[in-house]
Amino acid sequence: MNQIIEEEMQKLSDQGESFALATILMRNGSAPRSTGAKMLVRKDGTIAGTVGGGILEARVQELAARVIQDHRATIQNYKFSGKDASTMDAICGGQVDVLVEWIDATDPHLAALIHGMHVAREQHRKAWLVTVVSEETFATAHALVQPDGTVLGTLPSALTFETVRETRLPRGIETSGLQIMIEPINISGSAYIFGAGHVGRSLAEFTKAVGFWTVVLDDRAEYANDERFPTADEVVVLDSYDHLLDKFTFDRDSFVVIVTRGHMNDRAVLAQILKSDAGYVGMIGSRRKCGLVFDALRQEGFTEADIQRVYAPIGVAIDAETPEEIGISIVAEMIQARARLQKNG
Repeated sequence: MNQIIEEEMQKLSDQGESFALATILMRNGSAPRSTGAKMLVRKDGTIAGTVGGGILEARVQELAARVIQDHRATIQNYKFSGKDASTMDAICGGQVDVLVEWIDATDPHLAALIHGMHVAREQHRKAWLVTVVSEETFATAHALVQPDGTVLGTLPSALTFETVRETRLPRGIETSGLQIMIEPINISGSAYIFGAGHVGRSLAEFTKAVGFWTVVLDDRAEYANDERFPTADEVVVLDSYDHLLDKFTFDRDSFVVIVTRGHMNDRAVLAQILKSDAGYVGMIGSRRKCGLVFDALRQEGFTEADIQRVYAPIGVAIDAETPEEIGISIVAEMIQARARLQKNG
């Protein structure tokens, strides 16, 4: 779920202000937003988030106004072609099913569920929101699922905990007269940026902006501090670049960027990260520098399969020169790698 939507839900819930929430349940064709895209509509008609812009968004806002008035959820199918396409970035032939539901701020279960999502994001814990809609009455029910199997609410009998836990992208399921939406709350990945220099500083702003939990690590306190990295979730001053695997756990949702101040430190970090399950490993440097590091690692016993895991030289090839341009090229590559990992499960 988009962080902006989640934060606005928590804010309105705290204020006791009810609202409508639109979610794309299913998408076919070239619709601009995918399954799980959300738009929050306040009582005054203002919005947060988007379900695609243009005519689709206008129609969903109109529907949300009726839902706010009637306090009843509904599902609407929207098909676009021909004339509609010109106003919707060539959505020609596309269609979407959109759920618009009334979120009652006085409902204690919904308040607890919204708070649970907020806590999961603040504490960087995985969770899944399950929304169940009756195809006959449009009645909705919600549950929040934790990785340990704890459920706030009730899951439908047709849905297992294993199915929920394996979901890495929003997905819709139709079964027994129900439409079920499963949405990961906090599986955008963690960016570990080793190196708090100019590139690391620029990169941290971009990784945070695109949803990565951002951790900056360096052995220099004058560089690794909150003043230089106000947007980072964590800033860590290391005693050294040794024994990293004793201090941190890198799993498939870990995106490691190695941009330290020298190739010896880069090599030391890389040699350790390659022994972990990190989903993305990137190292800055010229082809010659990267080749020298790889040759040294081969001599230490690392295999070609290990070497092939490394994105190096790092970043999308856009002829980047400035720290800001390099940061953009790196985060673009990370976004691409994250999408592949999520699609492949």
